[in-house]
Amino acid sequence: MTLFHSYFIQCFSRLKRVPVSPRGQFRLGLLLLVLLPAWAMQVSAFELKGLKWHRAEAEFYVALTGTSATGISWNSAFIAALNEWNAKTPFNFILREEARDPCQLDGVNGVDFRPDLCGTEFGSKTLAVTFIRRTAPQLLGEPNIVESDIVVNQAEAFNVYDGRLVQFGIQGLDFRRIALHELGHVLGLDHETSKAAIMSPSIGNIDRLQADDIAGVEALYGGLANCTIMNLNYGLFSGALDANDCTVQELTAGSSDTSFIDIYRFDLFSETAIEFNMTSSALDSVLILADTDLQFLGFDDKSSNTCNSSLSQTLPPGSYFLLANTYDVPVKEECGNQGNYQISASFSSSGPTALGASTSLTGAESNAGFRAGITGDKGLSYGNQFKPNDSLDISAEITIDPQHQGQAGFLFVAALVGEQILFLNPQGQFVDSTASPTSITSSTVKFLSSIEQIEIATALVPAALDIQNIVVDFYVGYGLISNTNEAYYHQTPLNLTIAP
Repeated sequence: MTLFHSYFIQCFSRLKRVPVSPRGQFRLGLLLLVLLPAWAMQVSAFELKGLKWHRAEAEFYVALTGTSATGISWNSAFIAALNEWNAKTPFNFILREEARDPCQLDGVNGVDFRPDLCGTEFGSKTLAVTFIRRTAPQLLGEPNIVESDIVVNQAEAFNVYDGRLVQFGIQGLDFRRIALHELGHVLGLDHETSKAAIMSPSIGNIDRLQADDIAGVEALYGGLANCTIMNLNYGLFSGALDANDCTVQELTAGSSDTSFIDIYRFDLFSETAIEFNMTSSALDSVLILADTDLQFLGFDDKSSNTCNSSLSQTLPPGSYFLLANTYDVPVKEECGNQGNYQISASFSSSGPTALGASTSLTGAESNAGFRAGITGDKGLSYGNQFKPNDSLDISAEITIDPQHQGQAGFLFVAALVGEQILFLNPQGQFVDSTASPTSITSSTVKFLSSIEQIEIATALVPAALDIQNIVVDFYVGYGLISNTNEAYYHQTPLNLTIAP
């Protein structure tokens, strides 16, 4: 996590770099670049500034009038360029065929031909200019783009055609490849000077997106692919931030933040209150909550005067990330930016929780589903942290894979306490697996229905068993009598944490 962000803006012009003096609404304190087309083909890989749209998506308003000498309208040529970015990259331009003035700071993205650069003269040989007009600061990485507009110099001679830039009998520069280039700046690409690309700083014979252009968009909007995403388990778990981890720079693409980050995913199927506490004696801890589009929902970067962090929030159903982060330059002198940490994770919801994706002993795919819950108030609420004197009911539900329904099978419940594995036996008691470490003890043998209900415990009072502190992770699953070497269960355990 960095303490400051830099803000940038970008645009486009013709044979050489031309300085543009923004005026009026353009005075945003952002860097304004002018692009160049004498697009001579030059050869590093794609260049990124880090600015990007949230969710790799933006509405764009297009209603250009007029037709080229080859009979193709300016509007259809621009839309064809927009559709090429949609078809070949993960970015999605949402087309709105309505006119919008690109010189108005109005919160929408538009394009039009104009005699001047919104009140300022076009630079020499300037074909078009792309303004990134508004941005929104982000907790991690560079700001998100909010508005970007394209102004095309109507004094230039344009046409619409494919192939070589200079052709016998065809006058004017191809407008479609200019639109393709400008839209690349809209979605966040800079000029590419070392490989063949539509984002080359000078116009030439390239008239379609190249591999480098596509790779640039994939890098800009595919930062999550650079990082390992782990399943979040409720209860207490340990981790470390070090050179083996992803960095914010890799996650956000284009940022200068080199701090390490761990990413944990969790799914909620009902409105749920969650609480996370990150403790460390070595890290300047930062906890961040985000949705899977990396829209940041909350964060905490301090806990009193310690290196710890805590975060709590109530969330609607959906999929989320918990990000364990630190500063690239620690803020607290006593805390560092590499080292071990522990996270305690708890939740409270109105119903049982889903237990993650299905898996099996052999890694076979399955369409089984798993839900479970622990309640201390007869089903009014469910959670994972309880007191020793609470009376607990623990239950689970398995949706059996359709291909296994009706077959002879067995159900099982496993409880992990530290390194010990216990199985629920047919008498309702948990027995140590040490005597038979390679086999599963089943709780029930039966023909499998479409949905199987399992009562793990009823009116369980930990204190009555002399339990004051314990952490248990439950797994439920099933198997087939025809193949006792295989069993189907869930990736995320059902956690029970008992503490005074």
